[in-house]
Formats: sequence, C-alpha cells, structure tokens
Amino acid sequence: MELFFVPPSQIDLNNNTLTLSEQEFLHATKVLRHKVGDMIHCIDGVGTRYDAVIETIEKTSLCARITATETQEPPKTRVSIAISLTKTSDRFENFLEKSVELGISEILPMMTQRTVSRPSEHKRDSKNERWEKIIISACKQSQRYYLPKLHPIQHFADVMKRTDDLKLIPYEFSTKQGLPSMINQRVLFLIGPEGGFTPEEVIIAKTHGFKEISFGKTILRVDTAGIFALSLVRAEELRSVPFQS
Repeated sequence: MELFFVPPSQIDLNNNTLTLSEQEFLHATKVLRHKVGDMIHCIDGVGTRYDAVIETIEKTSLCARITATETQEPPKTRVSIAISLTKTSDRFENFLEKSVELGISEILPMMTQRTVSRPSEHKRDSKNERWEKIIISACKQSQRYYLPKLHPIQHFADVMKRTDDLKLIPYEFSTKQGLPSMINQRVLFLIGPEGGFTPEEVIIAKTHGFKEISFGKTILRVDTAGIFALSLVRAEELRSVPFQS
C-alpha cells in the first residue's frame, strides 16, 4: 500500500478532508499520476491512517475527502537512542532508516569527545531537514503510522539530563553479562562514536544512572550498534508472546 504523509495541521476533521502539498503532492500527481476520484492512503505521524478520495487537484496541492480511518498501537516499549554523529553521513542515515523500521520512538543525534563530525550551526538545519525526509520515507515504506521524534544535535552533557526509566550504555570494554528486562519501559541507549566513549564519559554516564552493558566481543560500527540495540528490544517483545505452533 502506497502511503503519503500529511501532518495533522493539514487534516480538517470537521469537514472530513485532508490536503497534500509540496513533495507529497508532487509524488502523488507527477510520479504516481493520481487524478480526481482516486483513493489515496495517508498517515499523520501520530498513529492514524486516513483513506481518502481525491476531490480537487490545484497547481500546488490536492484536497481529498476522508472515507475511513485506521489507528495503530504505538510500541509498548518506547526506545530512544542517543547516537554519535558518524564520520560519513551515509552511516548515520542508514541508522535513521533502519531504526524507524524497527520502531524507534526518539532519535538524539549526539556529539561526544571523540565524535569527528561536528557540523556548524548554519549547516544543522539542512541536515535536520534531510534527516526528517529519510524518517518520513522509512515510516511510509514500513507501514508505520507513528513518526519518531528527531531531536536537534546535542552534546553528551545534554543527554545526561534525560529521565528515562532505563538508561543503558553499551561499552566495548564492558565485562558485564546479560541484559536487564526492557519490556514496557522507556529505554534510552547511549551509542558512542567510531573511537568509542572515553573512560571519563563512561564514568559520567554511570553517575547519571546509566547501566553499563556489553554487546559482545566484537566491535560494532556506530550504525550497527544502534540497530542492534533496537533489535534486542523488539526480540524481547516477541519472546514475551506465546509461540503458536
């Protein structure tokens, strides 16, 4: 099913209509060549899909009448990941796409002591705009009705202020065994840069309530570690459901 993203501000529930504009409008009319009378399916990013019939097509937008809605339950376990920016943008963008598919709730791009990529203030808006597009595209591709929250780029110290239920820091030199239960909690993972966290950062994280864990004996790249963290949570959720043979 082809999905379009329409923000809540462009949905008029009083008149049962919605409006597509900008890139979504162009994709619907120029690429897919939808016309008046066609059915389209739209998500609002906050849990609802709208089935709507196109009523009018203007030069820069189209209006459609809503005929049905479907809501989607959010993940019971809310997973947030504070992840270091990577040397190359493609690795960070790979993480964005895959994390959305796996149901991430919040994404916190982060700069640590060893983070190499440090975009200037004037470049951050354009990066966020590109990242938002990747997130929306991944939501549509994975048939996900919820848009995760993308935070502005922040420093390690800012992430320390978070008050999630369970805060975890995977660390390559950790000797910890096993993992805590994460189901039905607000979980925050802290993923370091290519050079890893400094020993001082690990200590600081622990003093702010982060629990040290290990992802095994091999060293994972930044984007792989973020995806692996999410996969652990989703696998635990699946294991909690009785198997039907």
